[in-house]
Amino acid sequence: MSKIPEREGRQAFGANVQGYDESRPEYPEWIFDLLTQEGVIFPSASTLEIGPGNGLATRVLVEKGISRLTMLEPDRRFAPFLEDLRTKAGAESKVLFETLEAVELPEASFDLALVATTFHWLDPETRVKKLAKLTKQGGCVVLIWNVFQDLNLHDAFHEATKDILAELSNSPSGAPDSLPFALDRQAREAEFLSTGNFETRLYAESHWKFMLDPKGVRSLYESFSQIARLQDSEREALLDQLEAIAKSDFGGSVVRNMSSPLYVFQRT
Repeated sequence: MSKIPEREGRQAFGANVQGYDESRPEYPEWIFDLLTQEGVIFPSASTLEIGPGNGLATRVLVEKGISRLTMLEPDRRFAPFLEDLRTKAGAESKVLFETLEAVELPEASFDLALVATTFHWLDPETRVKKLAKLTKQGGCVVLIWNVFQDLNLHDAFHEATKDILAELSNSPSGAPDSLPFALDRQAREAEFLSTGNFETRLYAESHWKFMLDPKGVRSLYESFSQIARLQDSEREALLDQLEAIAKSDFGGSVVRNMSSPLYVFQRT
């Protein structure tokens, strides 16, 4: 089974930006409340958000008063969402349609770098080094995810659909039935600590349930990278199957067990 290249994945989510925006669940409020309490988020923080996409996390940053905001997004199809947020954030904010790997920004210029469900799409050879270069001493890099899995709970919909998804390519977020990239705390911390540029400031994790009707299942799965990349006819046939299973086997009500990890690394 092949893995979707990071370069391809950065452009995998903009084919249906409205559908992506409507289907993806929000990040739990506690994440941003804790970051505010810890002083990681504060209104005057010079902030870099990498891969904001539709602005799911960006909206909360703006609500928290972040105005010195640089949004770094490689997919221009998300421009309507991000330009609107740039206007709301204020004159000191900007959107750059570039990758982290290619962008040129002043060194040590950010108090906060936020990477929301995007870190696994960054170049594994350079991502932490580039973040170290851009973050001020004492500043923080924050990684958050919404993971469609709880390691401690059985997932009935996953079991019912895994055979029809088995031949799809895997994203760097992890292969089915393996430890998800985002929940591999040992590996994520080791990657940052090995450079000698960061220390772990905090880690926290929550578990919750995401309820979906059959149309919600279809819309959500259409936004997954391994399905979005399929040819139209193949993608629609697969989504038909998923929607049908949600109706026939789950009575129109699907529960996905979610995990939301938060990592905060401080620049030394």
